[in-house]
Amino acid sequence: MTYEESTTSTVDLLAPPQHVFAFLDDPTVVGAHMQRPSLIMLGAAMEYEVDHGNGQVVGSIVKMRGRVLGMDVFVEEIVTERQPPWRKSWQTLGRPKLLVIDNYHMDFVIKPIREGSRVIVKIQYSYSRSPIGSWLGSFPAKAYARLCVSKMTSEALKHFASPRNGQ
Repeated sequence: MTYEESTTSTVDLLAPPQHVFAFLDDPTVVGAHMQRPSLIMLGAAMEYEVDHGNGQVVGSIVKMRGRVLGMDVFVEEIVTERQPPWRKSWQTLGRPKLLVIDNYHMDFVIKPIREGSRVIVKIQYSYSRSPIGSWLGSFPAKAYARLCVSKMTSEALKHFASPRNGQ
């Protein structure tokens, strides 16, 4: 699939790749920012549903649903690649029902560095084809995508800033 835009976020952590991968491998961790009401979610929150693979095996399915501005939103993802402790990727299945982005592919790559791990989170996405998304244009999609990848890296940074989580 061809996507219209992409963005990345990178962070260096004082933790070994195995610990970082274990943290980021949990879909409820990488999507924690969407499970709490927030400004970027316009006060809404998404509920997660994972299959028997818990979103942690290739082919595993993760579903998210909620209501934003009185409208139902829904997205279904499939894990497409998982190479512990170095990389994981997932993408949307079918046609998501979202407001500012449409189909997307996300991944993270973990590289060992002298004192820990470097994490690179990337999203490739298409603009929303919803009436609201089309009316708003590309700005909210770009802002949301940047926030999404930066939230993942900032959650990892916050988690591994504690000495008990890094080693």
